[in-house]
Amino acid sequence: MNFSVHRRGFARALVGLALATVVLPAPLASATTGSDAGSTSGSLESSGLADAVHPDWMAGLPDGAGLAELSLPGTHDTMASGASVFALTQDADLTTQLRAGVRAVDIRTRHFRDTFPIHHGIEYLNADFTDVVVALTDFLRANPSEAIVMRLKEEYTPAENTRSYEETLNWYIDQNPETSSRLREHLWRPPAGYDGGLPRLGEARGKLVVLRNFDAVAWPGPRFGDASMAIQDTYELTGLADIGRKWDLIRAQFERSRTGSSDILFVNHLSATGNPAAMVTGTVPVTVARGAPGVVGILPRTQEYLEAGGRGRLGAVMADFPTAELVTEIIAHNFP
Repeated sequence: MNFSVHRRGFARALVGLALATVVLPAPLASATTGSDAGSTSGSLESSGLADAVHPDWMAGLPDGAGLAELSLPGTHDTMASGASVFALTQDADLTTQLRAGVRAVDIRTRHFRDTFPIHHGIEYLNADFTDVVVALTDFLRANPSEAIVMRLKEEYTPAENTRSYEETLNWYIDQNPETSSRLREHLWRPPAGYDGGLPRLGEARGKLVVLRNFDAVAWPGPRFGDASMAIQDTYELTGLADIGRKWDLIRAQFERSRTGSSDILFVNHLSATGNPAAMVTGTVPVTVARGAPGVVGILPRTQEYLEAGGRGRLGAVMADFPTAELVTEIIAHNFP
């Protein structure tokens, strides 16, 4: 039996319960505060991300700009557009995200039978690493002015493997007939004397810059969470009333990114979800992002803040269900 598919079926069996919790009005209302009142955004509406068309926005930036100096629209759990409600974080596929202007992606692969199926936690997302590589490199071939920053994370429990995660990744790079030529052409490789930071845009155009979030012996390049990055990723909430606390952390990270070292990539996760107990109140990614009756979500708070706050570096902004307006606003922060 394909263990990934089996686990995915288990997660999907809970969708009906999750949908019920999302739309229950009484628990949602009881979790609000006076300052949160007024949001009526529907949790299941479309983000409209496909309305944004920014396939080559980096063409307007100088080669000397460091990737860490930029404001990068990003998506959290990038491939989770077809997941159950518990794991659903996007409603646009990877190609649509890239065309809209997303340049920081979050790819999570389980190591299973010496391959990389895409997971969000326990749930298999009906895609594999080959699908990701093809979509990313097709986009870069069509838009050589662009660079993509990819967090590559080992997700869930490895099983039935004959080699390490690093060895399987090298197989995709060196031997897999569907991915090897693409990755050899488009994978950014650190130069001699590499100091651990992110490259400048001129070095990275047409390239995929991997942020390693897996154990490795000899993998070159930046590691997610090392000294070249400052990360805000408080993701577990006790209920919808916690959205205000999460927003305070996001806002503080935006302020740090404006004034911090230009050599550091500030990563700011807009994403969060409830702990298992909180899910009975509908605290799932979509309600945290968009809000619920009486609760202002993270996305409208962020949009209002960015529109009112002037320019300045934002870093990599990793969102669930980003809107066309949010992506466009983040891109605009790269230009006077």
